[in-house]
Amino acid sequence: MTGNLRAGLPQKLLLTCNLSPGDIIMLTAALRDLHLCYPHKFITGVKTSCMGIWENNPYVTPISVSDSRVTVVHCHYPLINQSNSIPYHSLHGFIDYLNQKLNLNIRPTAFKGDIYLSKEEKLWYSQIYELADINIPFWIIAAGGKYDVTIKWWDSQRYQQIVDHFRGRIQFVQVGEWGHHHPKLDGVIDFRGKTDLRQLIRLVYHSQGVLCPVTALMHMSAAVELPFPEKGSRPCVVIAGGREPAHWEAYPSHQFIHTNGALPCCNQGGCWKNRSFALGDGDRRDRIEHRCNNISNNLPRCMDLISVDEVVWRIESYFKGGALNYLNGIEIHHAQKAIQATRRNPFDRQPLNLHNVRHALTASIATLTASLNNFHGNGIVICGGGNKYFHQAWVCIHMLRYLKCALPIELWYLGAKEMSDEMRWAIEPLGVVCIDAHKVRKLHPARILRGWELKAYSILHSSFKQVLYLDADNVPVRNPEYLFETPQFQACGAVFWPDYGRTSKANPIWRSFGLRIPKSPEFETGQILVDKSRCWKALRLTMWINENSDFFYRYLHGDKDTFHLAFAKLKTSFIQINTPIESLEGVMCQHDFDGHRIFQHRNSHKWTLSGKNHKVPGFLFETECLAYLRALKAIWRKTGEPVESFS
Repeated sequence: MTGNLRAGLPQKLLLTCNLSPGDIIMLTAALRDLHLCYPHKFITGVKTSCMGIWENNPYVTPISVSDSRVTVVHCHYPLINQSNSIPYHSLHGFIDYLNQKLNLNIRPTAFKGDIYLSKEEKLWYSQIYELADINIPFWIIAAGGKYDVTIKWWDSQRYQQIVDHFRGRIQFVQVGEWGHHHPKLDGVIDFRGKTDLRQLIRLVYHSQGVLCPVTALMHMSAAVELPFPEKGSRPCVVIAGGREPAHWEAYPSHQFIHTNGALPCCNQGGCWKNRSFALGDGDRRDRIEHRCNNISNNLPRCMDLISVDEVVWRIESYFKGGALNYLNGIEIHHAQKAIQATRRNPFDRQPLNLHNVRHALTASIATLTASLNNFHGNGIVICGGGNKYFHQAWVCIHMLRYLKCALPIELWYLGAKEMSDEMRWAIEPLGVVCIDAHKVRKLHPARILRGWELKAYSILHSSFKQVLYLDADNVPVRNPEYLFETPQFQACGAVFWPDYGRTSKANPIWRSFGLRIPKSPEFETGQILVDKSRCWKALRLTMWINENSDFFYRYLHGDKDTFHLAFAKLKTSFIQINTPIESLEGVMCQHDFDGHRIFQHRNSHKWTLSGKNHKVPGFLFETECLAYLRALKAIWRKTGEPVESFS
């Protein structure tokens, strides 16, 4: 390398790095300083995460890795491991590494990263102007963070108090990346999930100031120039705590609120722990050696020590010192227009993930309330509408009545398309009430409500206090009324039946719930017996899991383990039948507490109205079931209902 430098031949370097955006901003500074210290000596390309940071960078040249003259440098900064003991800033990290790797003597040339906007970008109206119709001064606020390092989070309620304190004087714009933890604040212009990296850079360019924890945004606030550079540097208040040494992160113009030296755990610099609580996402950061063990008010104590008053004082210092001015009356009026324009944000409806599910679970459990006690008696609930399941339910209900079961039955379905008048007229004389879940949903909203989700929903909102739930394709072979009177059900209030075994696919969810993976089989929920008055909260939590099926069903086979997870998490008593499944061809036979067959769940060989039904050796009451199907065919022929539509 040094020989080529002496010969005057520019060296081609490809710098690669897959670290976080804040780290990449530090790499921009190292690249700038490389070229300023060694002008015309290098041709440099980059291949990193967050390539948007490099747009318009004059030091970046497209380079192919296949070029034989290219030296690829995989960049990182081991200097961070000495940050508690030597007086360096994070800006030195990549510089030190490049110096050692390339035998150079690069020196920092500016106390900031190196982010560029094009002339066109600078001329564009700010995103806030587009909503407010005028250029209003605003502060960007990041009131959360990523799930990898939760120790950096401050209390969102404290952020809200700051927003409230400055209401009508400072307008905050809340930002946050999709998939990260950013609880909604009131009174802000809500840009959570609405900016890609380049749009965030533009937002920072137009901002008056920034309030955030230690995150890429604080580095960006220093690296992005101001529209009027002669006014100085962009204010930034950083709620840092004691995780990292202040000298490693702070910038001269920032108010960096740290607690280094205030606690035994950070009296030698930063503690460098990662999380304040376990997320159960399988990440190594969940290990106890990576977690803070000094928690106060649900925060790391170093963050809890930072009060709202102190943050307010730091922000006010920029105004009292004369660097900034508060909003005037016209600006306040236009700011309200922008707030109203962003009141609705799908950010809060985004699906769960392995990182945030435990946090969301805790919040959900806190909202659970006791039963309304407006349920009465015992009854059977079946989900069975539409041309796939109505005739399954028809057979199940006829078998219940054939076995002298007199319990009232509710047949739940999803919308008018799943229950014609002909269906209703045919089934209601059997003591059946047909219930449209879509109508119930207007009174009892559910985020997602489809086939599997309907099972928990129908149990929860049925009129019965004690419910025997049956899948439509389940065929009882005994009158199940006696199950309600069994000592086992009377003692615990919930009975579940076993599946064949347990798969490892669900293991991440059990871990996320902070539960040990059971040795018992999964629940086979073709039949469930439950007393809602005793199990209400567990059923509500089951429904919450199913309402978030877009996440949970990736790990669970439908609704099966959702009941088990909820009951186990809330320590709600239940009993699982000990007798294992007796397998027939395409049929799962379940038993009562004495080992007698009671249900035959046709999970594979479902009944058909057009075509030949598969005969299953050992299946009880098969003749009767086929007769009920023939009777339904005859009804359709009389009413004009097309039999083929029920195949």
